[in-house]
Amino acid sequence: MFGAIFSFELRQAFKRPMTYIFFGIYLLFSMFIALVATGVFETTQADSNVTLNSAYAVANLLVGFNGNILGMLNSIVLVAVMANAIQKDYQYNIHALFFTKPISKSQYFFGRFLAAFLTGVFVMSGMLIGYALGLIPGIGSKLVGPFELNNFLQPFFVFLLPNVFVLGVIFFSLTTFTRNTLAAYMTCIIMLIGRFVAENLGNNMDYAYGAGLLEPFGSNAYNYVTKYWMASEQNTLLLPMDGLLLYNRVLWVGVALVIMLLSFARFRFTQFLTPFSLFKRKEKAEVAVAYEERPLAELLNVKQDYSASFSWRQLFYLSKFEFKKIVQSTFFIICCALSLVMIGVIYYYSGSAYDTEMQPLTQTVIRSVNVYTLLANIFVIFYAGTVVFREKESRIDELVYATPVGNPILYFSKYLGLLGAILVMQLLAVLMGISLQLSQGFYQIDLGQYFVSVIIFGILNYVTTIGICLALQVVAPNKYLGFFFSMIPVMLLSVALNLLQWTDRIYHFDSDGPRMQFTELNGYGPLGPWFTYRVYWIAFVLLVSLVSLFFFARGKEINFKSRFRFSKMEVKPLTKIGIVVFALVFMATGAYIFYNTHILNHYISPKEFTAKQVNYEKHYKQYENCLMPRVIEANLDVAIYPETQGLHVKGFYWLKNKHNVSLDTLYINLMDKTSNFVYKNVSLNVPATTIKEDKDYGVLIYKLTTPLAAGDSVKMDFEFEYKPKGFSNDEISTLVVENGTFFNSSIMPSLGYNEQYELGSNAERKKHDLPRKESMRSINDTAAYANTYISNDADWIRFETKVSTSADQTAIAPGYLEKQWQENGRNYFHYKMDNPILNFYAFQSARYKVKRDKWNGVNLEIYYDKAHEYNVDNMLLAMKKALAYYSNNFSPYQFRQLRIIEFPAFASFAQSFANTIPFSENVGFTNKVDTANWNEIDMPFYITAHEVAHQWWAHQVIGANVQGATVMSETMSQYSALMVMEQRYGKDNMKKFLKHEMDGYLRSRTFEGKGEKPLMLVEQQSYIYYQKGSVIMYALRDYLGEDTLNAALKKYIAAVAFQEPPYTTSRQFVEYIRAATPDSLKYIITDFFETITVYENYVKSLKYDKLPDGRYKVNLTVGSVKFRVDSAGNNKKVAVNDYIDIGIFGTVKDKSKAAYNPLILQKIKMDGNEKTFEFIVNEQPEFAGLDPYNKLIDRTPDNNIAKFGTKPAIPSLSEKEVKYDLNKDED
Repeated sequence: MFGAIFSFELRQAFKRPMTYIFFGIYLLFSMFIALVATGVFETTQADSNVTLNSAYAVANLLVGFNGNILGMLNSIVLVAVMANAIQKDYQYNIHALFFTKPISKSQYFFGRFLAAFLTGVFVMSGMLIGYALGLIPGIGSKLVGPFELNNFLQPFFVFLLPNVFVLGVIFFSLTTFTRNTLAAYMTCIIMLIGRFVAENLGNNMDYAYGAGLLEPFGSNAYNYVTKYWMASEQNTLLLPMDGLLLYNRVLWVGVALVIMLLSFARFRFTQFLTPFSLFKRKEKAEVAVAYEERPLAELLNVKQDYSASFSWRQLFYLSKFEFKKIVQSTFFIICCALSLVMIGVIYYYSGSAYDTEMQPLTQTVIRSVNVYTLLANIFVIFYAGTVVFREKESRIDELVYATPVGNPILYFSKYLGLLGAILVMQLLAVLMGISLQLSQGFYQIDLGQYFVSVIIFGILNYVTTIGICLALQVVAPNKYLGFFFSMIPVMLLSVALNLLQWTDRIYHFDSDGPRMQFTELNGYGPLGPWFTYRVYWIAFVLLVSLVSLFFFARGKEINFKSRFRFSKMEVKPLTKIGIVVFALVFMATGAYIFYNTHILNHYISPKEFTAKQVNYEKHYKQYENCLMPRVIEANLDVAIYPETQGLHVKGFYWLKNKHNVSLDTLYINLMDKTSNFVYKNVSLNVPATTIKEDKDYGVLIYKLTTPLAAGDSVKMDFEFEYKPKGFSNDEISTLVVENGTFFNSSIMPSLGYNEQYELGSNAERKKHDLPRKESMRSINDTAAYANTYISNDADWIRFETKVSTSADQTAIAPGYLEKQWQENGRNYFHYKMDNPILNFYAFQSARYKVKRDKWNGVNLEIYYDKAHEYNVDNMLLAMKKALAYYSNNFSPYQFRQLRIIEFPAFASFAQSFANTIPFSENVGFTNKVDTANWNEIDMPFYITAHEVAHQWWAHQVIGANVQGATVMSETMSQYSALMVMEQRYGKDNMKKFLKHEMDGYLRSRTFEGKGEKPLMLVEQQSYIYYQKGSVIMYALRDYLGEDTLNAALKKYIAAVAFQEPPYTTSRQFVEYIRAATPDSLKYIITDFFETITVYENYVKSLKYDKLPDGRYKVNLTVGSVKFRVDSAGNNKKVAVNDYIDIGIFGTVKDKSKAAYNPLILQKIKMDGNEKTFEFIVNEQPEFAGLDPYNKLIDRTPDNNIAKFGTKPAIPSLSEKEVKYDLNKDED
């Protein structure tokens, strides 16, 4: 009988159109993803070294389908497949007949389950089949390698099969006991939220392993075990079926088996006859009803009322009924509880950079509060189907539809009921946010911000989400297809359009349009564009809602034609008028949006922008080597208008011919016509002819009547203004804002061909017949030594500016304040530098409070928002300590002042200009820091120290525009900041910081698209010059000694500070380090700077014995394998003959004072891959290892230490050879 049930169910499943519809959805969507990736749709492509058909890439596809959006699609499909298998007997009321047949419980239960499970596997396999088919057009290109079946089979068995089984068991079991698919959907929401929380926890290094174990779909575990895979490993290796990934798969398949067995054990055929309650079974009760006798004539005297007021009362009553029905449901209560838990977990555990905390400002808490929107969207999609099909599933549809209640009232009562439920969810989220603030002793709660950011913004978004979901459910023949239809506009459409790089917001359903990020410094900014888009989409949704009433299924009709024929008779004139009105509003606002984004402003698609870059290079590359005079002075009059977001600049440059030949051509770069900049004047003080004025590219070329002789100068006057017009398709410009304006010299005219405007992706360059382009010029290109890496048209310049702003604001620019005055209701400030600076400066304006101090005669100032005093004193301390350390160890500080100026959190960075450091409000000012805690990374202190270091490493020493230039600016600023941090917080604090740096480097290099470079040759690769640079320089200090290293740096600065061309290079820098390095350690210069060298340090075995005198003898066998890595990711073993730290550590008695208790910590010579050491220590050891502080770049840094009494994990020591070098052009 089992075989009969199984085969019957399987046949029935494959006869249902839904099975093939779901299969087709997965097949087409995954095929679409593959076609986009292979470039069939001619989207712009970034450089990549990873093939699209490796096991790693296929696994990424399946992991992506388990994400927050597509994971919901999986749940909808599997509920439809698995839950329907056990629900249908009860749904169609044939269970009594079916259960009288001579079948056993196991035959029925497992026959149904196995058939449904195999159906689910078939449906989901559409992902892999579609992806494989979509890759066919790419065969033969470097994006698609040779086809290997294992690359598809292994991810199938690791991810697809177990996940279908786990979800299938849960949905099947729940529906078995509840006879209600809503319980299955509720569980799928719980699992998706669990995955979302686990994903956020996985971003925190302390919780990553646990999150990988507990996340049910294997995504976190997969990301954990492959987080450091280079391109060669990604292209060639199968998934590692050991460690965390194996544990995760076994755990969750085991959990599913237990659930299945428990479900089977408790399953009874008779359970379908008993009402079910989530919390307990209820006995039937007889209810005595009191009847009131009334005359028949009175009962028949019914007064019919079809007035508008009665319709409104109907709408109010039914909306109230729907609202109560929703909010009193177990599903809603659990969703609300989950949202509150999710908000709390995300707030407490997601953290910011380096796992640090932020002050619980309202704007910060709202970022966590708004995670409820994920759950709310899922709730709306599911519950829209529930309320539309509730009457039919409860079998009271004929009764309800026989009542004199119009379709619009039935529809909009559900609409308003759902909207009310969402409002309740929002209010609970706000209360949770306030509770989080109060729980941390924070009482500056901004209720207005909660009201606007959560309630107003949120409810106007859900007006559209609810409307479109209800309308599509009304049109859909069943709620499962309705779920999928709803997902298309709410979630999938945006994904598809983004993949196609279709960026015009007018087509992105429910787009908010351009809107500034809220910041405490600047507030919300202009909300007009946002409101316009809201009206546009609300009108669209109300239009669709009214049109859907033509298909409202008031009877048993299913097909569209019958439903339309019957429903149109119910459509009243008022509904038709509403359709016309909302159609007109939709078209009018759409036209207004189009006028602003395409006519007043210029819309450029990614494809058009690529074409623009190509044309620029083809037209103007001829001027690349054309010699230009150099800017030697900039004198600017800048007027900032915060109230209108406008800007006016009038100024002049003095340009000097520093070459040995006369110059007759002047190539000037201006802002192009898409930028809202209007140029009133660009002129020279000598006769010249305009030979090219190209506003499309912002190019102006003059031919001098008399060539400019060597050593002569010319004055260039210019005047322009910035006036935003309406709003564009992009985000609202933050160039000038109401409070907190910050812009730099990049908006000023510049000279010479702009290489930065060229197309950077080599994949795209090849499509357009352009030669391969490196990110930076070669370190051997001596011609490039004529320029710094931040400017091609100037060396050191004289700088002076007058800046004006509104009467309540302070304007700041580099230089010393010469004069300050008021005129015509505006504040004016005159700044002037007394020494030349780089052609790199910025302007800021806001309402500031100022904190002042002094250090050795240097004026220290911090300009900040009055509400952001939290870390000002700490930042002042960092300024003092940094100035002291750098002045003592490098060279004297060159200015008489140093200022930090806060700007809004539109961006999260700080940037160092001459004696002036703009500083984002959310990377220092609003961090939560316990300065007494040695184990906490003090972000404001660290960032301040880093930016102050740039006053030496950039504003004294600046590298040539070649590979390695950022070593002398960013890497050295990292090193300098580390020394100041260590001086304040100790070495244990550095261990935590460097652990993050190591992890950041090892993760980021896996995404390298153009090939990793050694540190000395680093290009525009921040993970190398920041993260790797930190680790390398800290290790270098450890090997050479701080005094020795700093002495070498001091000599280097003395030789190259404030130099004129040719500028210094990283090769020169490294030679100064090499000269200070003893012969026995010269190998580290090669390893650290000139090559990509990684280690695999590990513990093979460890044990200890207690000696009679109370001491402990430790036997420790450690290993070290050294690899050289090329740009393609190939690893090649090289001989080990290195000095490496070995450490034995005891128990820390007071963890509030230290993280480690080193009993032995010394350098040993590893002249072989494995060595055994014996030590005597005074205390009982707890753990030991090789390179325990991770000073060396290590492929798997977690196995450098091991605990006594445990078996160490021995890593893979094989070389990883790449099969396809994607850095090479195809023949």
